Amino acid sequence: MGRFFSDVVDQAIEDIYYCYDNDRAKQAQAALLKAASQGDGDACYLLSRCFSGTCFSWYYHPFEENEASAFAMLRRGISLGSALAVLGALRMDMLTPELREMMPFSSVKEAWEVIDEKAKEGCLLCQYLIGNTYYFLDVIEIEDKKEGEFENSKAWDEWCKEQMEKCVPLFENAFAGGLSLAGRNLRDYYKQGRGNLIPPQPPKALEVIRWGAQLGYPDWMYHFGYFLFYKEKKKEEGLFWGLEAAKKGHVSGWGLVGDAYYFGEGVKQDFSYALECFEKAADDGNDDYACGMVGDMYFLGQGTSKDYARAVQYLERCYAMRDGKDMSIDKLGLCCLLGYGCQQDVARGRQLLENGENTKYKNYGLGMMYAEGMGVPEDIKKGVEYLKAAGDYEPAKKALKRYKKSLFGVWRRL
Repeated sequence: MGRFFSDVVDQAIEDIYYCYDNDRAKQAQAALLKAASQGDGDACYLLSRCFSGTCFSWYYHPFEENEASAFAMLRRGISLGSALAVLGALRMDMLTPELREMMPFSSVKEAWEVIDEKAKEGCLLCQYLIGNTYYFLDVIEIEDKKEGEFENSKAWDEWCKEQMEKCVPLFENAFAGGLSLAGRNLRDYYKQGRGNLIPPQPPKALEVIRWGAQLGYPDWMYHFGYFLFYKEKKKEEGLFWGLEAAKKGHVSGWGLVGDAYYFGEGVKQDFSYALECFEKAADDGNDDYACGMVGDMYFLGQGTSKDYARAVQYLERCYAMRDGKDMSIDKLGLCCLLGYGCQQDVARGRQLLENGENTKYKNYGLGMMYAEGMGVPEDIKKGVEYLKAAGDYEPAKKALKRYKKSLFGVWRRL
């Protein structure tokens, strides 16, 4: 047996929660699946967390979210006597009467005491889970407390406040010890407060973020860098933390670095390196903003030669991720309308352009559409108006030379 759980579960906790190594995480998941098939209830609980999405793990973990599998594993974990699974189900509001009947504990508190003992023995994940029972006041059910037992509402509120305050040292110890996940609720405890009992303390929330960055956690490095770069306008310091995060695997950090070099903020402007950074964020992190920036840069030929085909590839990805709400919809629409880098689709091009923001690319596209009668009745006058609205956009200026108003005021194509 391991120190806290089985050897497999103890190792999986290390590989999933105390490091940022996706290869180790994959190996841990495979080992957990085998252990679960052999009746390890705690392995089932960890697998349920793997299947529950990034809110329960490192943002870039390679686990496929599957709600049905998550519940199935949680259920099996409870049936096999996992105290972890009982607390997990309680926290996720999934501890149904059926599951309560199934668990081999006389009460939820008995399961809680098992995990609390392991927390006191030094298990960081257990410290985090016990901290959550205080943070979210699951302790009310665990202790079977009722407001009517107290002298008045003030006494009840004071008891609740005391319980929530107990989460702080637990989160702090787990966070400092290597469980970066514990910092999320610790930050929110200070950032948002807890109802009307714990007031927000934004400066302390920032200190948690700074602390996480200094501890070397890539997700917290990114959060701290983002705050400094975008909120505080401390560009050089923000860039430092963003780059450190990116190097350690937080792919969104490359987007921050890309912004710095694209706009020349805190560093000398370098479109070529900015494109390289944005491509890393887009390809490795599936970042919608980065996809849009890469698409724009290939469309415009910034840091590279113009490549409409690659521009369309990235703009389409950005468009899909943002459900059609995208700053680059004008360029994608123009490509579809004119067949730049893709098969021409006038109808879709028109739709995208008409729904996009008012930019020179939109005006150029609509100008060409009406002036040439592309999918709409030809209306050179209207087309010219759009082309003029495109301002200094060179293709629009060139296109305007092809149309002229006659002595009778009729617009004609030269």
